[in-house]
Amino acid sequence: MKVGDLVRLKNLTSDWGEIALITNINVTEYGLGQISLIANNMMSCAIPWIKRDKHIAEVINESR
Repeated sequence: MKVGDLVRLKNLTSDWGEIALITNINVTEYGLGQISLIANNMMSCAIPWIKRDKHIAEVINESR
């Protein structure tokens, strides 16, 4: 998973939609951080790095 990937979302409200684009990933040396996304009509949203497996089902299309 990296910036530019399209991902399928899960376990979120319908407002998020089913697909999102990863715009930024920040992870600290302690394993904390966030994944910034553009999803549905939300220009900017984020999920915690430690909950990525709970909210990202799969990478649909990998960026180059």
